Parts: sequence; C-alpha cells; structure tokens
Amino acid sequence: MIRFISLDMDGTLVNSRFVEKVWMEGMPRLYAEKSGLDFAAAKEYVVSEYMKIGSDHLEWYDLRYWIDKFELKIGRDELLELYEDEIETYPEVQEVLDILSESYKLVVTSNAAREFIDIELDGLADYFCETFSATSDFREVKKSPMLYSAVCAALGARPFEVMHIGDHYNYDYESPLQAGLDALFLDRRSMRSGSEVVGDLLEAVELICN
Repeated sequence: MIRFISLDMDGTLVNSRFVEKVWMEGMPRLYAEKSGLDFAAAKEYVVSEYMKIGSDHLEWYDLRYWIDKFELKIGRDELLELYEDEIETYPEVQEVLDILSESYKLVVTSNAAREFIDIELDGLADYFCETFSATSDFREVKKSPMLYSAVCAALGARPFEVMHIGDHYNYDYESPLQAGLDALFLDRRSMRSGSEVVGDLLEAVELICN
C-alpha cells in the first residue's frame, strides 16, 4: 500500500522560469556589470564556463561555487531573491496537494540544490513532511536507483510504499521503478503514452485515487 508520494519539483510542481532566470540572466548580468562586457558577451562566456564543468559534476548545481568563480559581489540568497517573483507553480498544483495530502504523506525529491528547493517551495512547504535534494543532501548529480533507496530509508518506508512522480523519464520514472518504487511519468508535452504516463498532476490524482 502506498504511504508516501514523492514529487519532483522543477517541471512538476513549478515551471523552469525561475531557474532559467537565475542561471541564464542573473549570473551573466552580474558578470557583465563586473567585467564591463555587454550582456551578450558576458552570457556567452558564463555559459561556456558552465559547459566546461558539465552536469555530471556537483559544481554545476552549486550557486555559491559560480558566484565565487566569477568573483561576484552578491550573496547566494540575495541573487535568488532578485528573481523570486518569477517562481510559478503549475495551475493544478494547489488542488492536487490538497487532495493528496488527505490520504498520503508528501515529500519532494529533486535534483535541485537545497537553496532552490527552499525558495521555490515557499508557500507550499507545509504540504510536505520531507524534502530531499539529490545534490545537497546525497551529493549525487542524478536521481539514481540508489538515491531512491536512500530516500525510502530516510522515510522509514519500504520501496513499494512510495510512489514518485516527475517529468524526467529516466530519473523520475525508470530510476524509481528500478529501486522498487511505484512511479508515474509526468509528460506535460504529450510526447509519450502509456498506462503510467500522465499529462498533468490532476491525471495523476485520478490514477492514484481511483
């Protein structure tokens, strides 16, 4: 029997606008101001530095690392707060959390760094008994089957008592299944079909509750 429902964050609960603004506008703009480059040139340089590290390394996700690397005169939280008005939950999220929280304990399991989770969940945090960051809490760059096993252990749950829902086919669907969890793939772009594929979180509720 399912006791816990785990939800991914970016692309599942909130759209990616805030994250994109921080990394692709905020960081380049601050570097442009520091270096004297125009924004386009600063962005090209900053993105090239991101790519040298790549998403297989923890530094890719570490805002403080990049602030220090570019020698920017701003704090991590201050940078995030510049763009917090860009945080936007998907339209069905509030209703879905109201419904699911009546019968299940809810958790967030995200690849995002802890500081992003905390600010993006502001206003929703009371729905969740736990939040897990792959990069900050487990020092993992991807949500592997081992990570989902660690989440289950932290919850005191057996894998079959946890369902995960998220929008990345490999890391939010295949990985939890390999760890013995139940899973639904959230496909907001309608690219896949199947009995465990949902177009939004209300469709997930229909499958879970019926």
